[in-house]
Amino acid sequence: MLHGVSDAGALMNRVPSVAAVRTGDVFAAAPASWYHLANVVELARGPVKFELPEGQSFVGFLADTGPVVLGARCSHMGADLARGCVKGGRLACPMHGWEYNARGVCEHIPAAHEIPPFARQSSFPVEMRGGHVFFFNRPKARFPMPFFDGVEDGELLAAKPFEFSVAAPWYLVGANGFDVQHFRCAHDRALVGEPTVDSRHPFSMRMSARFGVSGTAPFDVITRWLSGSEVEMAVENWCGNLVLVTAKFPHTTTYGLVSLQPRADGTTRLLDIVWIARRRGAIGRLLDPADAAIRRRFIREFVRSDVERSAGIGYQPARMIAADKNLVDYLEWLQKIHR
Repeated sequence: MLHGVSDAGALMNRVPSVAAVRTGDVFAAAPASWYHLANVVELARGPVKFELPEGQSFVGFLADTGPVVLGARCSHMGADLARGCVKGGRLACPMHGWEYNARGVCEHIPAAHEIPPFARQSSFPVEMRGGHVFFFNRPKARFPMPFFDGVEDGELLAAKPFEFSVAAPWYLVGANGFDVQHFRCAHDRALVGEPTVDSRHPFSMRMSARFGVSGTAPFDVITRWLSGSEVEMAVENWCGNLVLVTAKFPHTTTYGLVSLQPRADGTTRLLDIVWIARRRGAIGRLLDPADAAIRRRFIREFVRSDVERSAGIGYQPARMIAADKNLVDYLEWLQKIHR
């Protein structure tokens, strides 16, 4: 269990100065973590590029052995490999045709018989979940790709992802699940009891809370009718950019996976995949896609509200109050693991 302080004065003494936060010395430009790259169908069409701040550039492609992620700049002259093509299971550079295998080793140069030792790309860990490809932005993963508690990949069906551009830094977008105050204002959710915060892994932090669906908007009314009037929500955040949300209603459970991509301009790309438990047999094959699509629409509107309200927010430690304790604990933890 993570412990905080009981009064606002002590809370403010525990966080870094506003000046330190504004200089960018506190939070990493992009966390070392797992990121959503694409689904397999997209990779089958050709290479997919993924960029992070400070020159981190990656390319994914579909090799004979499955999805692969390499450094995106060719070892020869730095050409963008995402503009290349796949030949015989290898990624070919668009500039001079150098071909790299799944391990990043160059196996063919059209203009040469010998392959120089430097002709290789960095390769990165890759995992699959429900037809979606994730990669770790370091040559060795610091932790296994997480998934939802108590369920296997094949037991869930993923809806089509949706995404937003958020005018806020990645560390504050990821902090949303620990900002209990905003649920009442943004989503008409009444907190039932006290939230619990724990850390089951050095690189994850989880908050669990029970909320009453108290709003009168059409989506709230339909939610109470279809799913129930209370929801038990668990938000597990891995390294600040990968968030697993489990929402248990009396009649159903919905799962959400959020992947955050920091951008060099300080904004964040938010990609969300909604998952549902598969039903058995023919009835499941008939109903599950429609069920997943409906829940996707509800959750998209839920997330949209946060995206719009988050525009322009910043972390100012000297203005945090006692009610922000869970939020500040989360941000302090995030600073610590990325030092």
